[in-house]
Amino acid sequence: MIDRSRRYLTAADGTVAYVTIDGDMVDEVAYGYYGLHRRRTELIYNANPGLADRPAKLPAGVVIKLPPIVTSPTPTPFRRLWD
Repeated sequence: MIDRSRRYLTAADGTVAYVTIDGDMVDEVAYGYYGLHRRRTELIYNANPGLADRPAKLPAGVVIKLPPIVTSPTPTPFRRLWD
């Protein structure tokens, strides 16, 4: 089993990047970092211009920026129980 935890880099400004090993795939990187890949893979591609032009299985040494996930709280709809 490959230890991917040492492949993450954190810059001084708090941004996180991942350095690939031979054969890594973007959806696997998304799943490993975010815990799921749905919608996260697209965020990674948007944050890394040119990444989509590479083969699906990436070579070693590709630095992939991992954008933070910004979530806004979903407001709970107000329900009136009595008039």
